[in-house]
Amino acid sequence: MPLLTWNDSYSVKVGRFDEEHKKLVSLLNALHQAMAAGSGRAVMAPVIREMQNYAATHFQNEEKLMERTGYPALPSHRLRHDEFVAQVQKFSQDWEENRISTVEVIHFLRDWLLNHIQKTDRLYGPHLNAHGIT
Repeated sequence: MPLLTWNDSYSVKVGRFDEEHKKLVSLLNALHQAMAAGSGRAVMAPVIREMQNYAATHFQNEEKLMERTGYPALPSHRLRHDEFVAQVQKFSQDWEENRISTVEVIHFLRDWLLNHIQKTDRLYGPHLNAHGIT
């Protein structure tokens, strides 16, 4: 059973970003499934790396469109992205030094992802839609 199942309440009304968010949810679910199967420790480092890399690409994609369209909340949005990147980097270091559990990581990722998509990202949808981006 997945940790998160995508539904329309997560949509930001920008197809490209909904698809990228679905990928982030699928990475989270892959980690959750590995944990449920007892192999969370074995897949944590690669999943964290993939999450870092994919999130960085996704954040750049969002920020470029926000910049191009003059999204007024871009500075604060970019700050949220930077905070996520820093936290995941810290998790990566803590993981290597056995200072964090898979449960702590997955709870942070789930909570951050849901909160960010449903609250912060959802705010840019109408702005981008008004600029012809759907």
